[in-house]
Amino acid sequence: MSRKLGILGGMGPLATVEFMQKIIAQTPASSDQQHIPMLVSNNPQIPDRTAFLISNGDDPYPALKQGMEQLEQAGAECIVMPCNTAHYWYPRLSNTCRVHMISILDSVVDEAKQRGYKKVGIMATTATMTTRMYETKLAQKQIAAVAPEQEQQLAVMDGIYAVKAGDVEQGHRLMKPVFDSLLVQGADAVILGCTEIPVALAETVFNQPEQCLDSLNILAKACIDWATADSAELVA
Repeated sequence: MSRKLGILGGMGPLATVEFMQKIIAQTPASSDQQHIPMLVSNNPQIPDRTAFLISNGDDPYPALKQGMEQLEQAGAECIVMPCNTAHYWYPRLSNTCRVHMISILDSVVDEAKQRGYKKVGIMATTATMTTRMYETKLAQKQIAAVAPEQEQQLAVMDGIYAVKAGDVEQGHRLMKPVFDSLLVQGADAVILGCTEIPVALAETVFNQPEQCLDSLNILAKACIDWATADSAELVA
């Protein structure tokens, strides 16, 4: 397999590594040579996306664009961002990108539609929730959304930053009650809409796969589909 996948990562570093592992684990390969070549920009210095969108932090766009261009120059034929909040800049990036890009938002919502879900919960950063990126996409597919209460959202954010700091167990303790609450409110499944969340809720994803829309896993599958598609099926 020779199609080169470019990963614009570092948001955060642990999620980027987890994303690569998911691609490797799910690729139908029986030898090293059958795996997908990956070019990775794992840049943790990209400014915090949530800080920019809700509290006037530094703009991540210049660093995102630079990373995208470096991946293009290195020979990437498709570029993905394993970060949900960074998809606020996806339209601008994809409009200037010279190669194919795959949206994590579109991939997740398409999966929810294919599974026949009518109502889904959303766990994501406060910035992703505030900009209603997922709600907008879900509404286009006639899928209702359930969001955490304000205190629950604070717990989600604390859990996300705990994972970024390496404390996955604390992330799980903070976020699992929110996940359970969204199901109690009638959600068919919950979008794990920040790439740190599936890391913290890995046991839940394993035990309750039909109730989890794991954004990392779904994007990984979309990348494998791209890499293994016939040339005629590829979008340039």
